[in-house]
This record gives sequence, C-alpha cells and structure tokens, in this order.
Amino acid sequence: MDEKIEDSGRHICFPALRLSRRIVFFASLAGVLHAGAASFILAQRGQSANCVIVLPSAPSEAENYAAQELQRFTERMTGVELPIADVPAKGKRAVVLAKSRKDLPRDAFHLAVKGNRMLVEAGSDSGVLYGVYELLERYGGCRWYSSWCEKVPSVGLFAVPDNLNDTQKPAFLMREPLWTDMIRNPDFACRNRVNGGEGGMFFKAKYGGTPYRYGGGLHSCHTFNLLCPPNKYFDQHPEYYSEVNGKRLKDNTQLCLTNPDVLRIVTSNVLKRIRKDPGAAFYGISQNDWYNFCTCSKCKEIDDREESHAGTMIAFINQIAEVVEREFPDVIVETLAYHYTRKPPKHIKPRPNVMPCLCTIECDFSHAIPKSTYKENVKFMDDIKGWGAICKQMYIWDYCTDFAHYAAPFPNVLGLQDNLRFFRENRVSYIYEEGAYQSQHAEFAELKAWLQAKWMWDTELPQEELLQDFFSGFYGKGAPYVRLYFDALHSFYRDPAKHPLGCFADVASRVIPDEFYVRAQLLWDLAENAVKGESETIQRNVRIGRFSVLYAQFMRMQKRPPVAWVARDTAPILERIRAKRSLAKRLIDLDVFAGGIRLAERELTSTQRKNAWRELIDAPLPTLKPADVAVIEEAQLKLADPNKLGERVKDPQAGDGWAYKLFPSHYEWCVALDLSSVVYDPGANYLVSARVRVDKKKGGKGEAFWSGVYDYKHKRKAAPGFAPSVAVAKDGYQWYQITSWRPADEHSFWFGPGRYDKKKTDCSLAHDGVYLDCIKIERINE
Repeated sequence: MDEKIEDSGRHICFPALRLSRRIVFFASLAGVLHAGAASFILAQRGQSANCVIVLPSAPSEAENYAAQELQRFTERMTGVELPIADVPAKGKRAVVLAKSRKDLPRDAFHLAVKGNRMLVEAGSDSGVLYGVYELLERYGGCRWYSSWCEKVPSVGLFAVPDNLNDTQKPAFLMREPLWTDMIRNPDFACRNRVNGGEGGMFFKAKYGGTPYRYGGGLHSCHTFNLLCPPNKYFDQHPEYYSEVNGKRLKDNTQLCLTNPDVLRIVTSNVLKRIRKDPGAAFYGISQNDWYNFCTCSKCKEIDDREESHAGTMIAFINQIAEVVEREFPDVIVETLAYHYTRKPPKHIKPRPNVMPCLCTIECDFSHAIPKSTYKENVKFMDDIKGWGAICKQMYIWDYCTDFAHYAAPFPNVLGLQDNLRFFRENRVSYIYEEGAYQSQHAEFAELKAWLQAKWMWDTELPQEELLQDFFSGFYGKGAPYVRLYFDALHSFYRDPAKHPLGCFADVASRVIPDEFYVRAQLLWDLAENAVKGESETIQRNVRIGRFSVLYAQFMRMQKRPPVAWVARDTAPILERIRAKRSLAKRLIDLDVFAGGIRLAERELTSTQRKNAWRELIDAPLPTLKPADVAVIEEAQLKLADPNKLGERVKDPQAGDGWAYKLFPSHYEWCVALDLSSVVYDPGANYLVSARVRVDKKKGGKGEAFWSGVYDYKHKRKAAPGFAPSVAVAKDGYQWYQITSWRPADEHSFWFGPGRYDKKKTDCSLAHDGVYLDCIKIERINE
C-alpha cells in the first residue's frame, strides 16, 4: 500500500514506505547500557573525578591531543573533568594512553581493562587518537556528523565493560573521503578516522601525521606533460610524443613510451623531484587526462601483444621504478589505470614498487559495482581482478557525486558500502572517494562523507543502523520526512543496464519524474515544520537540505528559449516563467543562507548558473504572440551518433542549404525532438510533417524511412507512426505528414531510415541515404 502523509490539507504518496521507522542511535545509551553491569567507570555525573588520563612522560603532540579530546568530551557528557597526568594517581582508576604495541600496524589500536586501568594501546600516534574516539563513540555515544553538527549526549555514567578486550585494524591503509567538510576541517576528519593527505592538513603531528603523501609535485594523476613538457621538447623532438593517425601531436598529446630519450628525460626528472622532496610515500607518473595514446609501430607492437595500452605504460613505468628503487627503496611509483590503460596487461607485471590507480569513471553508481548489470561495471570487475592477480598493492580512485551538478539528487548511497567491500576483497589498500571536494552542502554530502569514513574503517558496520543514526542526529525531528524522501529517491534507478547513473549525470533525466520533485517539496515542508523549536543547527541542516530539490526543479525547466512556438494561449508560458523566477529567488536566498554552494566542478559553470538566476529575476516578461505553425530546421533537432548513423551535410536542395543525411546502414531512431522544448496548447491537436528527400536505389524496394512520436514516460507510442515505401517517395524534397496527436512534454518526435532484413544484407536495399531538411508542427483546428 501507498503511505499518505497529511499536513494542512495537503497529502503526498510514496509507494511501499513507512513513516513509523524507528530512528535511534546504535550503542549510544551509554549510561543505561552499563549501569547494571560490571563496568570500568571513567566518570559519573555529580561525583568528583576518580579517574586520571595518563600520558607518557614525554608525550607526542598527538598523544596530548588525544588526552585533551578525551577530557573535553567526557566533561561535556558528564560534567566531570578528568585530570591529565604522567603517572597514575594512587587509589584512582586510570585511562593509560600509550604507543606500547609495536606489533600493531599504523592506525590500529587495542582497548583493554586490566584491574583499575583501562589501556588505549597502539603502535602509532594515530592509533592512540582513534582508540580514544572509539571510546567516545561506542561507549559515550558521541557522534561527529559534520564539522558543525555533533552529538554529545548528557549521560549519568560514562563507563566501559570491565572485560573489555578489543583490537581494531582499519579495512584500508589510506582512507580519503574527498568531501569539502573533511578537507577543510581536520579536527572533524580525524574524529572520523580519515587519514588521507589532501591539501597537506593531515601531515600535522597533532593528528598523527600521515605517510600517504604524494611528493615532488607528482600528484596522483596526469603528470606526463610536467615530466616531459611538449612546449620544451616538441619542436625539436616531435618523436617524443604520441603518434596518432600517422602524425605526432603537440596538443592533447601523450608520450611515446618506447622512445629511449623519453625514458631518460622522465627518469631524470622524477629522481630530481624525489631528491628535492624526499620522504613521501608516492610519486605519480601517469598519462594526461585525454586519449591520444601513441600508435607508432614500437608502441603498437607491445600493446597488441599485451592486449591493452597498459602494456606500454607498465613497461615504461617499470623501467623508471627500477632506477628509483636503487636510490629510494621505500618509494612507491604510482600510475593510472584509467580509460585506455585500465585493462591490465596480459604478460607484463608491475614491479613490487609500482602501484596502479584504478579509476571507476565509466561505471554506474546507482548500484554497487559488483551488483550492477551495466556493461562498464562488468568490465571494471574483470579489470580489478586482473590487476589484483599481478600487483603487490592497488589504489582506487572512486567517484561518488555528480560533477556536472554537485547540488542535484544523486542516489548512490545504497551502493557505497558494497563498493568498499568489493575493493577490500580485491586487495585494495588505498582508497580515494572523490566527492564534491569544492562545495560545502552538495547533495547529501554530509551523509556520504560520514558513511564512507565509517566503512573505510570497518566495511561491515550495518548500513541501516548507520543511516538511522545519521538521519536522527543530523535532521532531528525532521528525520522521518527526510528519510522518506531519501528512500523514494533511491527507488528510481532500477535497471542500470538501461539507465546507468554516471558521475556526470543529467539532472533532467527522465528516470526521476517531475512529479517526484513536487511531492518531495511537500516532504521538506513537513521536515521544516517538524524542527521548529529545535536547535539552530538542526533547523539549518533541514533548510539547506531542500536546496537539491529546488535546484533539480529549476534545471529541469526550459533552460533556453523554446525550439518552436505553436500556441495560441500565452498564459501558461508566462506562468512558467514566473514559476521559474520564484525558484531562482528561492535558490539565491538559500545559497546566501548556506554561505555559497558550488554547483559544478567547473567554477565558471557554477558562476554562470547563478548569474542566470539573477538575470532571470531582473529580466522583463517577454511579449508573446499566438502562433499556429512552426518550421524546425535540422540543426535544432538532435542527431544521435554523428558520423556513425548520419551527418549534417550541405545540400542546395534543402530550404536552408543544410540537411541531415541518414546512412542506409541502419534503421535506428537517430533524429529526435523533445516536445518539452516546444510551446504548444495542452489538449489541442497537432500535426507533425517532415520535409524529406530519398536517394532511391535503382529498382530498390522497401521502406524509405519511418517516423513517429514516442511517450518516454509510459514507454509506448504516443501516436500512429508513418513508414512510406520508396515506391511512394517522389524525387526531390517532399513534405510527408507523419502523424497527428495531442502533445505532452514526455513525448519525443523521432525519425530514422527505413527498416530492412539485417539477416540478408548489411544495408538498406531501398535507398542510398535519406535526407531530412526540416519538420513542421501545426495546430489543427477543431
């Protein structure tokens, strides 16, 4: 059954959702959990401190910080300030912080109660810190959902079981959820056990430092031009750069990886950079951010033998890594397994000091990579398993936002945990989850950053309990309504093979219907009403959370002037302009309230979109005249797969001198017009016609073309189509009436060359090409 939520006479329905879901903290009722059990008591409200935080006699900066954090949050929870000392106090319990476990790997810790002492043991500064945070989270109920939103409960008793004996090691050595809040706020990131080195902030001793640094200016990606600059070498040595279609490229080039001088230059420059900046873990040597790999005879020979362009890449990197290892035996040389190099080579294996970085950029993110039927996910699974079989270590660069629309709904949360499990199971040690790293308050950014941090430490933490925890803590009494929105949003992408969710997703995709956003606004209304009287932080979180819905609605409205105007009634379009203005005003107000939300990875794109909001508000309403007929030229129609299915060509017989030529090698629906870009009178009847020229074969038989209108929302024909035979087609351009119908925004006009029997021939027997000059839409008088 659908669940109905009512508020002030309004109602919304979402299928198979339940508002009665319990939103609770897991393991957060510390005082209740331990009051009746044997326990080691750290602090009890209303009593003087009977426990001391003990540090080594010469504590590190991180150990001091760990003691201060335990002292600070214990006092906030219980009102009791625990003293910090370098020796236990006689007759008192002690929490001993010590780097006494050299057998534990970096970041790991051991918690144990032994008599009147509780030990937080580790082999590293970071391990001591993370052990303290485990105490505060698991037994104190503290949460750090974002840098501005935390949960520090008021408890009568802060205690742990007296038989506590817990050792924890992280699932991944390097853990980098790349979201703005994590990058800008190291206290917050450290509390969530993030240890990546983005921006250098985690190199500070206070946070335990990090060994996971890229050195020498050789970052994790795209360093070829840095190490062998085309502006320096190309004019004298074009042979250093990639040969594509028989020509050496200076612009958008790669390196010729079999050229010995290139190897010499790059090796020398890598060594110089390591010497200037020693001590980093990684130094990156990797392809530029485009294709154009070298196809010279020597490079092609290796790549053909290895059945991958990673063949030349790994052969090249291995030679550099061998030289690097002689002088810097602890350095890891990182390179990309990205786009054309992602498939592992068949025979060549990376040296032990070489680390490939696999990138998931082609994948579907609506489902976990191993659970999606999308072809690119299947390929990625094969690739990661192939690399895992030949590598000592692997690095994953994963994508978890919409880089074209940071603020747009991007329902990928339910696949995050299984992705991290999948990476861990396939020998990945270093994990880099690239989120909206430039934008505070991107869509569910705080939730995604927090969840990823949790699962990077322990991939088995239960998903539902974490979701309940976050929604309750971050949205307060608005949580049930936000959770209903979240669950409904994640119900749309059901068939990734047909509708994958890529990291440059179109916010106007039909997979999520417009009606959803109308209903979603009502849910956010309910959430805002529910949190009236709660803290300013909770109210702020809910208010900003609505931004993604407003943004999606605005972006899905007409972005440009309509392609065609065939309406007598101008009121609906004027009302639509007013509605869009209202959305723009709300977006501007909310953007200012939030302190500025970046809308896309490209800053110029974000700025242009915000400027468009202001221009829309300031612009006068247009003067509109009724119209019954519109001719739409071919350039305003969408041609799928240009140069494969057809091309735009000069044609003196066409009305404007240009036409789409559709090849006889297929019968795909290759030309389309989305009716949402046409202004029409709803409910009126219209006729669509096409001006077409058929290049008939002598004696040819069969269909000249076929065309019609399709309803994408209901996945069916919107009207009868038209498919004339070549016998009907006359010489030269002719107007053909395609169909009459009542348009709707979810309809699309389509056109393709005629069908034929592909089992008997690989091209049409009826024509040598079909030329589409334009189409005409006209209102039919009733």
